Parts: sequence; structure tokens; C-alpha cells
Amino acid sequence: MKTKKIYDQKTCGFYTICFDIDFEFVNPIDYYKDSIIKLGLTMQRDMLILQKMPFPPKLIEKRMHEKALELWDKRYQEIMSAEVPINLFAVLTSTTKKEQEKLLKGVQIDPDQLLAFLFKAWQDYGFKFSQYTTEHLPTGTDKEGLPTIINIEGGDVKKIGKTKFTDGQLKQVVEHRQGIVAKFLDINASWHCLFTTFNSLKGAESWKGGQPHFHYISDKFGLTRDQVINELKNRNYKLGSLPHIDLLKYRL
Repeated sequence: MKTKKIYDQKTCGFYTICFDIDFEFVNPIDYYKDSIIKLGLTMQRDMLILQKMPFPPKLIEKRMHEKALELWDKRYQEIMSAEVPINLFAVLTSTTKKEQEKLLKGVQIDPDQLLAFLFKAWQDYGFKFSQYTTEHLPTGTDKEGLPTIINIEGGDVKKIGKTKFTDGQLKQVVEHRQGIVAKFLDINASWHCLFTTFNSLKGAESWKGGQPHFHYISDKFGLTRDQVINELKNRNYKLGSLPHIDLLKYRL
């Protein structure tokens, strides 16, 4: 996870932006541990700067690390206590496409169950974790002319940074951008992929009246891992009909 501070001239304050970059073949527990600790440190450091705490810098840094580790320990316990549908683990050892499709029928997960699945797939089965994100702006959009931040709240458009676009144009850019987040689990030649689209996460797809969801594909579906990744990088990917996994308690 990367963090970036952006100054807001209107409020004379800062926004801290957290975002993932693509990564491959990692221990998912270590990855999320590092991300949560980094986020905790960033938030605490910003608060201490505002409060101007009269303590030595080394003492402050030590205490911040302790609090960040406490935050991770609490979050880890929450994740690992989530009950993951057993069919998801059965999919990891299934040997045919037909069997995987049958196992996934009707499966639903929430964000904590998803993380627990990734963690236990590593701990119990040895699957490494990768994630790839692709974004496509509306055709013809001049990226150089966009502000640093665009935030749509209700009908209002809030922005930071210079731009040549009107608020209406910026709203169109945000509402019509397309993107995909793909999560892969790999061990040897076996791989499994759960991917979702930005439209799915904001309830703009037709599946069950806008229910956010993941699509599932694996090495048993007749395509190579590289072929799937290349398809997912396209604005209009073509992977045929795939099993769905409903994502509960989530909406952009």
C-alpha cells in the first residue's frame, strides 16, 4: 500500500490518500499487516502534528509503533474470527471446472470473510497472493487536465488541484470510468482468480439488481494465467460466462 499527502489550498490542510499498487506472489498476511500498520502510523503521526505533543520524537515514534501493532492485532483477530464458506476452500483443491462451478453456486462473502479466505489459503494450503488493478477513463479524457483529487458527494463535486474541466465534466469522468480489481491465489501451476469491476462495487451492474459481486476463474477454465490478466486489462474483457460470488456489506 502507498500513501500520499495532498495539500488543500482552500482549507490549508492535507488529505492523506491510501492506494494499492499491483503486487505479485506475496504472503497476504504480511501484506495486509504492513498496510494496516503503515496506515495506523500515518494517521497517528498526523494527529500528533496537529496536537503538537511536547514529547521527545523517539518516544513519540516508539509509542506510535506500539499503537499501530495493537491496531493490527485487533484487526487480525477480527479477520480470523470470520467464518468462511467451506465451499471456497473446497474450490482450492477441486480438479475440474464443472466441480468448481457447482461448489460456488450461491456462495456469498463479506470483506472480512474474503480476507480470512486469503489468509487461510496461505496458512493452510500455501497459496501466494497477487493483485492487479486496471482503470479506464472515458474515451478521449485528457488525464493531464484532471485535478489531483475528485470527490463526488451527493450532487456536489469537490476537487483539489488545477483543472480545465467543469464540475459537470468531472462528474462524468468519475461516473463513467471503468476498472477491475483482480485477486489471484497461486501455488505451483494451480491458480484461482476473484475479480470485480468498479461498476459492480457501486451497484451499477444488473446482477441481482445491483448486488456487488466477484467473478471467479481458474486454471481449470482452459486459459492461462497471462491470458486472463491480459483480458482483464482491456476495457471490454471477454472471458465468457463465469461463476459469481456475492460480496455483502460493501458498496462504493
